[in-house]
Amino acid sequence: MRDLDPVLITRADIQNMLGGISRTTFYRMRQRWKREGTPFPEPVNDIMPPKGGTLYRHKEVMAFFKAKGYL
Repeated sequence: MRDLDPVLITRADIQNMLGGISRTTFYRMRQRWKREGTPFPEPVNDIMPPKGGTLYRHKEVMAFFKAKGYL
């Protein structure tokens, strides 16, 4: 069976991908990226995550990270 990319990713998983940063640091980074004219992808509001938090589209997050040079 082939591996499939996830469709959605949680904020906590994104924070871990960025080195285990805190929610506050992630918030400040998103604000900085927005000021720089490269806003972070918008969260998905159609589905609520089972444990709370925020969901994002995996492909959009990965494309953003590639554009910023994080991958």
